[in-house]
Amino acid sequence: MAGLRAHPVVVALDAEHPTTARHLIVAAGLDTADAVNNLAFLTTGYLDQSNIKNLASVTGRVGYAWDRFLGYVKGGGAWEKDDYIWFLNATPGIALTGSETRGGWTVGVGGEYAFTDWLTGFVEYDYYGMGTRNQSFLGGPVATNFDIKENKNVVKAGLNLRWGGGPRY
Repeated sequence: MAGLRAHPVVVALDAEHPTTARHLIVAAGLDTADAVNNLAFLTTGYLDQSNIKNLASVTGRVGYAWDRFLGYVKGGGAWEKDDYIWFLNATPGIALTGSETRGGWTVGVGGEYAFTDWLTGFVEYDYYGMGTRNQSFLGGPVATNFDIKENKNVVKAGLNLRWGGGPRY
């Protein structure tokens, strides 16, 4: 592999509804990110490029609160939309393209701290398992199939504003 390039730009939406029973927190959430993420592998003779257009998940979360800190684990279903390009450096050059939406699963672990009753900060690690799929690539009169395995390791950090004076943990 001569080069590896990744340029992620993510805009995320996260919605959640927690239920509190003393120190135990149970929540369900939706998480989606529209991403411009180009990952290219340049080797002698060809270039592979994968563009992740969207990554979404629906998860359940269980945690335990100690004063203002919440530790939690989460898991659920995940989906992503991908575009692929395979370019062969030959004379003439051949470019094959493919696109798919695939489903998988996600698990994660994280912590959240309440700085005030209305402002919290969190750090979370998520693993997305999308498995291996056989993808068709087309380019003019040329067509072929490749097996593509996709798994992701994602670290999230952010701030949450709580409206309406809800539970502090």
